[in-house]
Amino acid sequence: TTLRIEGVLQHAHPECGNGVAWSLELRRGNTRQRLATGTSKGAAAVPIGPHEKIAVQAGDVVVLSVDPRDGNHSCDLTSIDLTLHDGSHEWNLARDVSSDILAGNPHKDGFGNAEVWHFFSEPTSGSTGQVIPAGSLLARWQSAGTVDEKQKLAESLQRLLQEGVGTLPKESPDIALYQQLTSLGGPLLSAALQAIAAKPTGTADATGSPYGLDPALFGKHPAGKSAAGASDGSVEAASLCVLAPSVIEVRLPADLVAGAELATSGTLHASTGAEGSVQLQVLTTKPESAAGLKPTAVTETNANGPWTSNNRGVAFASPIVVADGSAARQRFEKSFEDFRNWFPAALCYTKIVPVDEVVTLTLFYREDDQLRRLMLDEAQTARLDRLWNELRYHSQDALTLVDAFSQLMEYATQDADPKVFEPLRQPINDRARAFRKLLIDTEPVHLDALLQFAGRVYRRLLTEAEMAELRGLYGRLREQEIPHEEAIRLTLARLLVAPAFLYKVEKPAPGTGQNPVNDWELASRLSYFLWASQPDDELRRAASAGELHNTEALLKQTGRMLGDARVRRLATEFACHWLHIHGFDHLDEKSERHFPTFVDLREAMYEESILFFTHMFQHNGSVLDILNADHTFLNEELAKHYGIPLAQAPASAGQTDQAGGPPGWRRVDGIRQYGRGGILAHATTLAMQSGASRTSPILRGNWISEVLLGERLPRPPKDVPQLPEDEAATEGLTVRQLVEQHSSNPKCAVCHQRIDAFGFSLEGFDAIGRRREKDLGDRQIDTRVKTMDGAEFDGLDGLRKHLLTVRRDAFVRQFCRKLLGYALGREIQLSDEPLLTEMQTILKTGGYKVQDAIEAIVHSRQFREIRGRETAFDD
Repeated sequence: TTLRIEGVLQHAHPECGNGVAWSLELRRGNTRQRLATGTSKGAAAVPIGPHEKIAVQAGDVVVLSVDPRDGNHSCDLTSIDLTLHDGSHEWNLARDVSSDILAGNPHKDGFGNAEVWHFFSEPTSGSTGQVIPAGSLLARWQSAGTVDEKQKLAESLQRLLQEGVGTLPKESPDIALYQQLTSLGGPLLSAALQAIAAKPTGTADATGSPYGLDPALFGKHPAGKSAAGASDGSVEAASLCVLAPSVIEVRLPADLVAGAELATSGTLHASTGAEGSVQLQVLTTKPESAAGLKPTAVTETNANGPWTSNNRGVAFASPIVVADGSAARQRFEKSFEDFRNWFPAALCYTKIVPVDEVVTLTLFYREDDQLRRLMLDEAQTARLDRLWNELRYHSQDALTLVDAFSQLMEYATQDADPKVFEPLRQPINDRARAFRKLLIDTEPVHLDALLQFAGRVYRRLLTEAEMAELRGLYGRLREQEIPHEEAIRLTLARLLVAPAFLYKVEKPAPGTGQNPVNDWELASRLSYFLWASQPDDELRRAASAGELHNTEALLKQTGRMLGDARVRRLATEFACHWLHIHGFDHLDEKSERHFPTFVDLREAMYEESILFFTHMFQHNGSVLDILNADHTFLNEELAKHYGIPLAQAPASAGQTDQAGGPPGWRRVDGIRQYGRGGILAHATTLAMQSGASRTSPILRGNWISEVLLGERLPRPPKDVPQLPEDEAATEGLTVRQLVEQHSSNPKCAVCHQRIDAFGFSLEGFDAIGRRREKDLGDRQIDTRVKTMDGAEFDGLDGLRKHLLTVRRDAFVRQFCRKLLGYALGREIQLSDEPLLTEMQTILKTGGYKVQDAIEAIVHSRQFREIRGRETAFDD
């Protein structure tokens, strides 16, 4: 008879455990034909079969087995649907047994046949019976329907055993069948193994075999009769006694040991080894050295075995053997204890939380005794404890643990004795009760902290009226039975919409004249100028003490703040806005087809400019270095983009990771030799003033004229024709030639005469700041120019020299105008001209140091005073 076997198997608890393994077999006598195997994990149903034309006969058993995957029994619930067909009948497991599933074995089928369905258990490994490879000659012989077919398959099997696998493909099931049948443990030769196993213990075959050990080695002490209390007779005839260190090499036939276990035991000699110690290892390869203790990977704690001196979590894969009560044992136990005192148990276990993480009382696991005892001082230990207390306070784990315990008890009542967990109930409830009291006791502390926070965000001391108003709001909310946490949130929201937080409020004095701002207002002006943020504790202290109206104290605070890493915000908010590169790291207007590397480089390009200005402000660099610097800041990617060999490029000593930059950045000097230097050669300025697919001499020239030199140009007319976006598709003309054609129009020439030369001189850089000699159309680049006033120069070096000599005063004045406007938070007025002139003079006489310009602003009346109330809001 032939059967069609099919079904569906599904792990019924997908949110827990690692699933199950399954196999479908046809068993006949002592043989097994495995039809299919697999695993089920998660919610997906696993189809079984269909397996067609499975030949069966009386006494055969179809077995669907389910076992714990990798030995993990956690949450192993399995849904099974199994159906068998013989063409005219159908046997369905669920339909046949569901009505009497509790009756026990055996179960009859739907046709009234008794003892058809059976449920049983057996070991998942080491079970008896030969597994016949599916699809092999023997499996096909079992399923053959006729005598002739069986005869032909039997002859083929005989040839396989006589001639070997020959040229069979590697995936052929007959190769596995051949190895199974011809192995020493197989059905054909297993009798030989049984004969060997039946020999009396202690006997050995004659020497000369390459396998096993020489029988003459057994039953002897290595020291012979000369050893005190030892003789040949003190060693059993079936035992091997050696002097450590020693390597015993045993060769065994592979077929003999396939699927078998090697078991050995070792003890110290009762008299000569009483105070010794030895480590035993069984290896598949010869060790390099037999001497010394061999540390091995930690595996698991053996609660009953000799792996550790006790069972506190340290285990060795290679046991150390010592005698009970010996000094050697005491020495090892002390060493193990010292080890545990140095290293936490977490190093020995990969998992602290149980496998079933859904139901657990281990909400947070703390094990830092070694860290605190060996590495932290008292202050650091106190801080660590405080952080743990904050975590437990904010997580409210003491209250959560009550719910977790209740859930655990519900699970325990299903398949365990809940009395085991009952002693935990009282401590958990006591801790929750204490935590609830702590919550109430700390409510006033939160309100006091909120008032302190208000003083920080208002950037001054709160008045009594303001404190009373905030306390009153909180009190009214609590009177409405609003919980403490929500009441604090609402009070905080009130604070964050107050004008004192949203605006830098300054109170003008009565009258029309100018008067000094108070110390708190001056602290805010200074902090938002240099840090673009509120004053820090030191600046608040100076304001509270009334020190900032002292010129020396004010300039001291200025120097301190310029040396702080937070001056990076001055680079970002002032310099990057002035140069029109703010937010460059989000620029997404470049053609990916023409410049595929730009997206990955734009953050590095932006970081270079920020680090450049941050370093200038922190180290009191020269304003002229904005154009003339022979250094910059690079990482590996940007250096490669610039063509600068970073490994060979000179770097200033101690300049790695400068100016608060991320790791991997360094200051690199001597970059002019690579065609760089100053912001004119930064990828940010070159890329921002370019098109998506080509350079733009017009944008670059206009940027130099307006942004760097402060020369405002009229807006271009609306009917100006657009140049092609792709410089490779310009009908044989370079971008410069196209611009020169456009500039020949008298309407356009007036402006272009002022800006084109600046833009043409930078044509040696492409649209993302790379140096080049040819454009995308493979045409030679021309960077020689002549300005409107007759000056002639070539490329970046010529442009830089022209700006630093002929146009130096215009550049310095523009820098001063932009810095002053940023510091004051308003446009420059006619009344500011004397201060601008003073700043230029100070820079010129002081070597153009940037801190001189900043201190001139901070010391000025514009920065330290405010107009009177009657004129404060005049235009």
